[in-house]
Amino acid sequence: MNGDIPIKDIPQNVLEDVILLLKNYLVAVYIVLPEKQQSRPRPIGSGTFVEIEGTHYILTAAHVWHKARESEKIGLVLTDYQSSFMVLRDAIPYQELWDGKVSEWGPDIALLTLAPSDVATIKAHKSFLNLTQQKEALAACPPVIEKGLWAVTGMVGEFTEIQANPEARTVTCHIQGEAFISAVQRTHEHNGYDYFDLGANLQLPGVPSSFVGVSGGGLWQINLSMAKSGTISWDGKRYFRGVAFWESEKTDGHRMIRCHGPKSIFEKA
Repeated sequence: MNGDIPIKDIPQNVLEDVILLLKNYLVAVYIVLPEKQQSRPRPIGSGTFVEIEGTHYILTAAHVWHKARESEKIGLVLTDYQSSFMVLRDAIPYQELWDGKVSEWGPDIALLTLAPSDVATIKAHKSFLNLTQQKEALAACPPVIEKGLWAVTGMVGEFTEIQANPEARTVTCHIQGEAFISAVQRTHEHNGYDYFDLGANLQLPGVPSSFVGVSGGGLWQINLSMAKSGTISWDGKRYFRGVAFWESEKTDGHRMIRCHGPKSIFEKA
């Protein structure tokens, strides 16, 4: 996308097409904690379904994975229609880059291996992003920060509804995945990792006051073009650029979402 195409000028149907595609790789993660009356689900974060050389994974933030250790099972939400299933936490092999605490510089990345039997269930609702192809695309066409449409996908805790029914001893949890369109405000390099900071105007409609729950979600770049007639279009391609893991304090109605960038994902993870 040319830098002279403001986000507000992008047609709603184009944005909806972009969001629909990106959400196809998104997974919301929750755990179930036992309580006196009935077990209660707790959303803990987000992730992206990815594939590397035939093996399938969830790419997320390491601190999301560590929250999952509070429960024996992890719930994966596959659609906005609440299709989800549970997997045993101890049955998930993992790799992580993590120094033991949540901080603005991380590192905060985890790669969770999925069992083939679970992959079949997931593929009925979702797609897996081929990270090898994404790495090749990155080498062929490095991101130009000031160009393109940037988005972070994730589950927002603020938009999650948990309804208890004590009489039936059940709990209903409505978890919705989102894709937030923004622009990269700054990039950083720190201890060999790269970072992309996206701005969020909390005063706009549909924007939450906090992005708790988005951690582990993907950072994406989408290229749009404008014809001589002024028509804005999208070529259908999407480029995976990183993993969200930290948000700033609120300042003057704005927050910043920090993501590990492509160098951190493709060279470090």
